[in-house]
Amino acid sequence: MTGSGPGPKPGAGAGNGGISVDGRLLHLSTALLIEREVRQQRDARSLAYYLVNETARLHQHSLAFFMRPKARGWSVISATDVHNVEDASGLGDWLRKVAKRKTDDDVTPFETAALAPPADLASGLPPYCMLMVLKHPDGGVAGKLLLLRDTPFQDRDRLIAEPMAECYGHAIASLDDRPFLRRFGSRKGKKWLIAVVVLLCAAGFIPVPITALAPVEIVARQPTPITAPFDGIIADVLVRPYEAVTPGQMVVRMDQTELAMEQNVASRSLAVTEAELERYRHEAYLMPESKAKMAIWELKVELSKQELANARDKLERHRITAPVAGVAVYDHRFNWRGQPVKAGQRLMTIAQPNDLEAQIELPAGALIPLANGAPVTLFLDIDPTRPIAAKLTSIGYQAQPTAAGTMAYRYRADIDGTLNTDLLGARGTARLEGDKILLAYALLRRPIAALRQFVGL
Repeated sequence: MTGSGPGPKPGAGAGNGGISVDGRLLHLSTALLIEREVRQQRDARSLAYYLVNETARLHQHSLAFFMRPKARGWSVISATDVHNVEDASGLGDWLRKVAKRKTDDDVTPFETAALAPPADLASGLPPYCMLMVLKHPDGGVAGKLLLLRDTPFQDRDRLIAEPMAECYGHAIASLDDRPFLRRFGSRKGKKWLIAVVVLLCAAGFIPVPITALAPVEIVARQPTPITAPFDGIIADVLVRPYEAVTPGQMVVRMDQTELAMEQNVASRSLAVTEAELERYRHEAYLMPESKAKMAIWELKVELSKQELANARDKLERHRITAPVAGVAVYDHRFNWRGQPVKAGQRLMTIAQPNDLEAQIELPAGALIPLANGAPVTLFLDIDPTRPIAAKLTSIGYQAQPTAAGTMAYRYRADIDGTLNTDLLGARGTARLEGDKILLAYALLRRPIAALRQFVGL
């Protein structure tokens, strides 16, 4: 036979903390149920409502307020049986002061009077309260929950509130709609934020070269211009753009129609003046006054001969040839055919493909201090992955209109090393580097200039 001692009677242990075993089990089951319901909340708004209303089954409070940190200070999110608490109200100011209060423990019971509520609110508030600090898993403060009731909070209330505070904080973290603010709102996050700010401020004093970007074109260093020898019309351009030419090769042909007419008219005019001069010579034997007219007609004959010679010279020069060997550079030959031109007007240039340089058009709004010899880096569109080093050799001190209709300063740069001759006419972007300045000024230079233009300083 086995004996058995008297078992525990229902309600035994009521003297332990003033609550029976069944009461403690009911209290624990309520805590587990609330923990489950807290984790089932779908959004931060419903969770905030649940914390101040539904948790009263566990904490036995009659009034609760939930506060969360923001970028500067605290904000009252929810309150028991109240839609919202005005930030500008006396209650809102007091709750923010309570939220800023530092406590040694995550759960701290108080007498409400110890929190110094405003006189007009003190009479309407329960006399006892408990402040729960709700933390994220990473240690940052997710919020604070202030519970108020008419009876004092006991040690058993604090013991059950401590794990529940962790549960509430974890739930807030899972539904957090402000992860960036949370990350930097924690103590560790604030330290990192301060460190980042200090590093950024220190980086602002790093000296860096002032730079500017501008369009660039590869051009010949000393091109030979081909110009119109006289006023006329272009009949044809006999070479293609960027075609190699030899000395004496005909590149442009002027229209001959008007030139041939001028030569014919000059020839007939000469014949008429010579006939008149011959007539006066015969008359000079009979009429002495004809001798005076002979000198005038002799001058007219010389003038007609000169006009004929000019007409023949023009006719000979209608064939425009290349004076040197190189590459013919112009836009398109169909743009010149049939176009009238003036004497001296540039038609094309003969470039030396092995003697190239960079022509840079720096916009007036991007002007920076530059000096001869300043380093330049070229990024050509034909091969942007291979930068080309160059040095500034010519500086434009006066802005000129560009083909795009903007004003720009024209610079020229010598290319370091040899360059592929096929790159003549290639375009891209040039990065010009000036003297060293502080990184902070380099980043704020454009905004400062825009602000000065806006305010008119």
